[in-house]
Amino acid sequence: MGPRAVNPVGAAALADLMPWGTTGIGTGRTWVYAPERETLRRRWARLAAAEDRNALLQPTRSRTESSRPAPLPGCDAPTGPLARVVGPTPRLVRVARRPFDRQWLLADHRVVDFARPELWRVRGDRQVYLTERQAGDPWPLLCSALLPDAAHHGGRGGRVAPLYRDPAGREPNLVPGLVELLADRLAVPVAAEDLFGWIVAVTVDPARVPLTADPGLWTAGVELGRRLIGLYTFGARFGRPGDGKPRLPGGRRPFVREPIPARPTGATYDQESRSLLLGTGRIGPVPREVWDLGILEPWIAARTEPPGEGLERIRERTWSSELTSELIDLLHVLGLLADLTAAQAELRARAGAGPTLDPTALLPPAPATRRPPTVLDSTEEGPGGQAVLI
Repeated sequence: MGPRAVNPVGAAALADLMPWGTTGIGTGRTWVYAPERETLRRRWARLAAAEDRNALLQPTRSRTESSRPAPLPGCDAPTGPLARVVGPTPRLVRVARRPFDRQWLLADHRVVDFARPELWRVRGDRQVYLTERQAGDPWPLLCSALLPDAAHHGGRGGRVAPLYRDPAGREPNLVPGLVELLADRLAVPVAAEDLFGWIVAVTVDPARVPLTADPGLWTAGVELGRRLIGLYTFGARFGRPGDGKPRLPGGRRPFVREPIPARPTGATYDQESRSLLLGTGRIGPVPREVWDLGILEPWIAARTEPPGEGLERIRERTWSSELTSELIDLLHVLGLLADLTAAQAELRARAGAGPTLDPTALLPPAPATRRPPTVLDSTEEGPGGQAVLI
């Protein structure tokens, strides 16, 4: 994405504050995703056994059974075309398929059209991917410790901006000089993760991120942003050692009240019992505000809707205990996020109305900061041994 016009004093576009970004993964086909790993193993075995692999692949202009793309960074795979060699099941990588929906992906570049290798190259234990969605969206920004699909930012108009430009987390993807400017003007220590937390907490419109001049408000915003990031990433980032998975306090924790049937047909909400219903199964308590977030219905539908065509017909036949555990984890996260809604709305109002800093001297960022990083920690090779260049 190219440079944008600088906003009024005290605010800047997110695309300027975090200069490097791109769209999320675009697979060109949906059968390469599944909520459960065994589904993908079975689909791959079916593809390997097929005489007409092109039909099952669902070829596009970018991928056919004759395509020979380089392996994805960090994912060893055969480089020969599928028409000649399929190989064992590729590495299965968990990704952010949709908002709050973590699914597994067949990490074989021969079946993924637009994998965004530059995002794969910067994966690391400290990396957080910021998803920029449309202004006015209930979730204008989301975070994930996992590689995001384009559906995570809603398709066109959104983008993914990694916090770091390297897998070790040494080079922040932030406009140079801004962390130092904030530390000087606020007279408090400022780290890259603090600025990232502030951005996540206060942004309503990605085209205009306010930068406060109030040290107290800054501290409150950073703290709230860190809590939000911890929840968005299911506890994988910005938490304290030993925190584990996010959990609601006792008395509010959801439990399975009635067993979930082997084949639930969808989800509904029961106001009287404050429960999530999956067929004859029931999980509660679930507050109404959690159901109204609009996350649970598509999450459950992706795991219960009828099979599609081709390789998508291969699905797990029954609802598993693993899916139940993942759903409980999701309910904890959404419940804790609902608790923070009022605090975040108040913070956003104060950030928009209070004194602000002027970042215009640092903007627009240098063109080089908008390009993907070019220094890699490992050598990558494409078909025939040639180097992969960015």
